Amino acid sequence: MPKYIANAYLLHNGSVVQTGGEVELTKEQAERLGDKVSPVKEAPKKEPKSKKDK
Repeated sequence: MPKYIANAYLLHNGSVVQTGGEVELTKEQAERLGDKVSPVKEAPKKEPKSKKDK
């Protein structure tokens, strides 16, 4: 499931998610919450440099 950042306090699966906390939601859940969540922008994964490159 995609990860989102809470822009407001949320109750998710019986737990409180504080503002700025990360939460996994379905696309439909995120759409219902609207501006209360923002998608997490995942940084591109860097490949580890091999010893041959040195």
